[in-house]
Amino acid sequence: MRIDIENINTFQGCIPSGCDLVVYEKGTDPQDGFVLYGFDEVGELEDIFDIKKPKYCFLSTTTEEGKQ
Repeated sequence: MRIDIENINTFQGCIPSGCDLVVYEKGTDPQDGFVLYGFDEVGELEDIFDIKKPKYCFLSTTTEEGKQ
């Protein structure tokens, strides 16, 4: 399951249970992105990993069968 975050700067809420906060390059697969441990890391990995057009989403950490 993927939940896109349209604007990380105006997002209000928390990371849903069973999901990871992920940053990835726009136009690429979010599963190839990087997991952030919290919203305080937003903006830190983009420069380190040369992400020019960052997108954010929540990715489920469970499979369809409900296993992690």
